[in-house]
Amino acid sequence: MRPPLLLIALALSACQPQAAAQATPSSSPSPPPGDLVYVQDPNGPRMLEMDWSGKVHGSTSAQGFSTPSPDGSRYLRSTDRIMVEDWRGHTLGALDADPSSYGLGTWADDGQHFCGIVIPRGSGPDAGTASLWIGAPGETGRIVAAVGKPGSEPGVAACSIKNNRAIVASGLFPHWPPGGTRYLITADIQLVNLTTGAIEFERAYPLGNLGGQAETGTRGDWVLIAASPDGRYVAENNVFNGTAVIREVPSGKAAATLHGSVRGFSWDGSMVVLDTGGGRFAEVQVTTWSDQKVVWHGPGVAQTMLARPNSKDILMGVNSPSGDSSSLIAVDGDGHSHVLGYASVSWPCPCPIGL
Repeated sequence: MRPPLLLIALALSACQPQAAAQATPSSSPSPPPGDLVYVQDPNGPRMLEMDWSGKVHGSTSAQGFSTPSPDGSRYLRSTDRIMVEDWRGHTLGALDADPSSYGLGTWADDGQHFCGIVIPRGSGPDAGTASLWIGAPGETGRIVAAVGKPGSEPGVAACSIKNNRAIVASGLFPHWPPGGTRYLITADIQLVNLTTGAIEFERAYPLGNLGGQAETGTRGDWVLIAASPDGRYVAENNVFNGTAVIREVPSGKAAATLHGSVRGFSWDGSMVVLDTGGGRFAEVQVTTWSDQKVVWHGPGVAQTMLARPNSKDILMGVNSPSGDSSSLIAVDGDGHSHVLGYASVSWPCPCPIGL
């Protein structure tokens, strides 16, 4: 069986149609017309480049496309190397990492550096031998620290150059009940100092019976985390009881308890996208978690969300309660909203990481 992180990576890649990638070198990339998001074109194998008003400014091949920077000005293109291209498809350089030994990562909040997981050749992603890596296109990357534990697979949930930290979350994909539905859960998190590599905070979550055929005993209170882009907060979503704890790091202080499941945070960490209810009563809320004030709400389930850099604006991919339609909805800090379009896949895809 493939490890869960690879399953997730393959699932995301499978959403992308296949086409020939075109890229030309560029030493002076042109600036984008404001922040961009990427939406799969339903009429062809390409990603549409859309601003936050819903206007399309261009497109790029979907083959090998993944992981745009927070402002959408650049993204990764996976071939025999991990290349970085700007929004016009111009090559900015390669990431100094081996694609065959590379795990799940994310762009740092400066939009220039990429933080990921590297795994030694001959070792598995759940062997406990992974390391946090940081680099930029065309530059020599560096190993920051050994991360993860045997038995679970680490991924970077947040990376902040501003706050000199990264949050690494290690994930599992167990069954419950045994042999039944599989759930993505978080086994533990580590807060890593990007300069020294020191682990400044660590928290393990109860696992208990993971639903294997030979396992006995009770299931733990499984958790799936989401992290704020600045690495100051994590939301600990209880998989089964419908509550989420907002926890400060590195203090470990529980700052709030919310009813629902947090999909992600705004750029400054003050607001969250919250899924509440279920079935035909499912509702998405944008909430300031400190006072639990709902600034926007609407029917459906948030599958993805994106925090706009240096803003309180949030973009959500929302499925209708019936599951037969989806839309991209932008909400600002005052609760004003507009629909950018109707699509099945959007990028960046800050799908619930917890990995």
